[in-house]
Amino acid sequence: METIVSNIVISNKNKYTKLKSRAATLYYLRIEFSDLTLYKIGYTTTSLQERVHGRPTSYSYVVRKGKRVRVRAAGHNGMGLPVGTKVYVVATLGHNNGSLVYQWEQYLHTRYALQRYTGVPLMENGNTELYTSDILELDN
Repeated sequence: METIVSNIVISNKNKYTKLKSRAATLYYLRIEFSDLTLYKIGYTTTSLQERVHGRPTSYSYVVRKGKRVRVRAAGHNGMGLPVGTKVYVVATLGHNNGSLVYQWEQYLHTRYALQRYTGVPLMENGNTELYTSDILELDN
């Protein structure tokens, strides 16, 4: 996977400078829906399993104006895949500088913009990062 990001020069300032101190992973997945196979490029600062499946939402409580109020603390639905969807990891690339990983992801989305999937949304989030073919030619 390293060859697809070598010699990349990002000239514009990265708005996600807070990611510099966080490790992140660039991932390339094959996702098989009931009758359709698509590929997804993305990045995550959590585990890949958590990115795909999500994590349970937890709540904490604070006191505001004398009343106990529930506050959503953490958790997300992951990609929100339909039941029966199969996900295969084609390739990953981890780096200690999450800002660089984000820039690599943005570069790849720009480079392959014409091959993006434009059909009906298939997931709760991440539909704009789906591609209709093995654009990186890494799936053997």
